[in-house]
Amino acid sequence: CNGLRFETIASSLDECRKARDRWLRSLSVSFTGHRHLSEHTDFLVLKLKNEIIRAYRTGKRFFKTGGAVGFDTLAAEVVLQLREHLPELALMVIVPFEGQDIYFSPASKVRYRRILDQADEVVVLSATYFQHCYLRRNAYMVNHASRLIAYYDGVGTGGTSFTVRLAESKQIPEVISFNETNGARHPIKDDGHLSLIHISEPTRL
Repeated sequence: CNGLRFETIASSLDECRKARDRWLRSLSVSFTGHRHLSEHTDFLVLKLKNEIIRAYRTGKRFFKTGGAVGFDTLAAEVVLQLREHLPELALMVIVPFEGQDIYFSPASKVRYRRILDQADEVVVLSATYFQHCYLRRNAYMVNHASRLIAYYDGVGTGGTSFTVRLAESKQIPEVISFNETNGARHPIKDDGHLSLIHISEPTRL
């Protein structure tokens, strides 16, 4: 969707597709995060820009968001801003079911529709809602990326927690977690396992 081409030679079409999928995954970053953001959105935007640019410089090109309100929306809008300056940057929106914005507020619907209109690709996983459609979307995000950028408070049992834990279980090489409670830590040595970064937001005086 951004002009990149993949070429390979294999013994079967199935092997070619598997090789293509591995290539796409190696170039992909997924976002996950809470629907309710803190008041420090300027800080989040700055950190997001830094992490996206850092990922881009290491070869990442496809950035995937689930299209939910909150962090998903903010991440998508930051990718679209940076795309003006990073020509191969591509935004992909992974929609759990058609019409997921049915209960969004009017303002959130406008932002969601604008993101869909400007995205390089929109993947709709189901035509209708079903019980575990959000978990299926979150699993897709993990299974189709080699890096996860999360806005996560480190606790809870919701979709963000599920996604981060799933990424850890699959040993995604790097999970970037923006956190309002923990202090900043440098990433551990990347030996093919998880590198987790906690970044605290500024405290208001």
